[in-house]
Amino acid sequence: MTARSGDADATSVDDPLADACHRCGESIYDDRMIRLSSEPCPALDDRYEAVTRSYCPDCVAGIGMIAVATDPGTRSPTEAE
Repeated sequence: MTARSGDADATSVDDPLADACHRCGESIYDDRMIRLSSEPCPALDDRYEAVTRSYCPDCVAGIGMIAVATDPGTRSPTEAE
């Protein structure tokens, strides 16, 4: 799943080649875009689905995600791990 699937308001994007931040709607290019992904734990897998959203660096800082992993395969360990 990508944020290009229409998560942001298309009227806020000035450049058709740029994606939009899911939080503020500002245009952002791939070299400045931060994608945050979340997957439900197995116990909640039937109620929730995995999601990925694109954010600008300012919004990532604004929501308190100051330290983000640069490896897209990195995730936080669960209590069971």
